[in-house]
Amino acid sequence: MFSKNNTKIKTLENMAQSRMGNDKRPLPPSLISADMIVSGDLFSDGEIHIDGKLDGDIKCRILILGVESQVTGTITADVVKIHGKFNGQIVAGSVLLASTAYMTGDITHESIEIEPGAYLEGHCHRQNDPIPAEQAPADLMISDQRKYDIDDPEK
Repeated sequence: MFSKNNTKIKTLENMAQSRMGNDKRPLPPSLISADMIVSGDLFSDGEIHIDGKLDGDIKCRILILGVESQVTGTITADVVKIHGKFNGQIVAGSVLLASTAYMTGDITHESIEIEPGAYLEGHCHRQNDPIPAEQAPADLMISDQRKYDIDDPEK
């Protein structure tokens, strides 16, 4: 069911997309409870709550990792809220690291909120960030270092 087979992954993505395309009602969140261990990728057009262990990539609209969660992989989502342990990469519009969060990895975000007590080891990079100063073209300043004698301009 959670095979790494690309055909099966594409089929799961297509099923999620066709479900949302036919019915505009919001779906209840998908849950992985604290007693579950999952190895594989998750795809959803809606919301996913994880309180168990997951080793795999996640692509969804909203992701909430509970206090007891332990996730390793890559997250791509609009909104990510981490209350548990996460190891990997995040690409999201909005990221919240709660005070109980323990995160190792890099975050690419539009906005980020880190509560006091949260642990983060990695880099944060803002999407659509202007060019960092060290990569921007140098400002050019021209000055004339020659010395002129006001009385004799030829010197």
